Amino acid sequence: MKQLVAACWVLAWGVSSGSAGAAGPTVDPANVRALEGWFRTLGGKEAPSRIAWWGDSAIVGDGYTGRVRERLQAELGRGGPGFMLAAPTFDGYLRDGVRMKRQGWEAFAVISGAVKAGNYGYGGVIATSFGGASSTFETDRPVSAVAVHYQAVPKGGKLELYVDGATKASAVLDTSSSATQDEVWRPALAKPATSVKLRAGGGGVVKVYGVALESGAPGVVLDALGILGIRARRWLNADADHLKGQLAQRDPDLLVLNFGGNERVDEGLSVKAHTDDMTKALASLRAGAPKAACLIVGPLAHGTPGGGAKLDPALDTIYEAQRKVAKDQGCAFFDTLAAMGGAKAPKVWHGKKWLSGDYAHLTPKGHEHLGDVMADWLLAHHAAWKATN
Repeated sequence: MKQLVAACWVLAWGVSSGSAGAAGPTVDPANVRALEGWFRTLGGKEAPSRIAWWGDSAIVGDGYTGRVRERLQAELGRGGPGFMLAAPTFDGYLRDGVRMKRQGWEAFAVISGAVKAGNYGYGGVIATSFGGASSTFETDRPVSAVAVHYQAVPKGGKLELYVDGATKASAVLDTSSSATQDEVWRPALAKPATSVKLRAGGGGVVKVYGVALESGAPGVVLDALGILGIRARRWLNADADHLKGQLAQRDPDLLVLNFGGNERVDEGLSVKAHTDDMTKALASLRAGAPKAACLIVGPLAHGTPGGGAKLDPALDTIYEAQRKVAKDQGCAFFDTLAAMGGAKAPKVWHGKKWLSGDYAHLTPKGHEHLGDVMADWLLAHHAAWKATN
């Protein structure tokens, strides 16, 4: 332990005029131990190391998660843009380095609980079409591996894949099955591509959860799985066995739970209630990836409801609960509030134009700053682990 502490970069969070209000990350040996399982997958020669990062509107636009992805991939290898929804049910869904176009789908999100079977997929949204709907993904960097996560059903229709703007499908899949079951279609690409289009080809209903695009090389893949307005407990709307299978198919190495921004305004909020919600959500998501490391990321430094610059006191409850869950469940914990500067963060970040006028959402520049702080924190913990391993 003395060796580990000596190897750690131990600095207090402090205010500076440089990056996001912090002098540097504190490396906690407990966090190093919690993340060790993920660290061991980095630098592999055959498969990428995948991060599944669930959250609310803070990550819907892939702002700070996009920055974290870019920083980790620059340091540890570019595994590709990762998993993307076929059709979100909300506005503002983006992926850094990817331009997405969608049309014609009918979609349902886990937040609604509208699908009785509870099959919402890895990203929490299922998209359906009887033909003609499509999703196109244009990437800044070529990808070599495509994985379409879908639901095979009796009398299912065709799925067509078009590559690099081709007018003829390069691959076609019949999604019909004698029984309803979740599958992954991995069509081979003749060469690396920068545009992939998935289309419902008719002949029956097609049900798609999303598309994962990877480079086919070792490195890091970060799946940003944000849903507008979601609370952690809404993931319990998903069927447990279905969700377990989805995680097993995607096989992530690090699970990140980034909730609390919406829960802070709930009536009846308490440490016990939020602890129970986070514990149950983590257990449900963890069931399909029991060997994965886990990280709980605290919510942003929100102002008081209605746009006030004073820190929302409900965050005390949220943070106490999340720290408890992280400790009890063996997860690492990232203190976003401390990283943003503590109690004065809403006022300071708004003054720097890093926090929007609602004192609840980051501006693009704020996302960039916070993403750098998060990436520094993860890389510092990885460096500390490498120093003793």
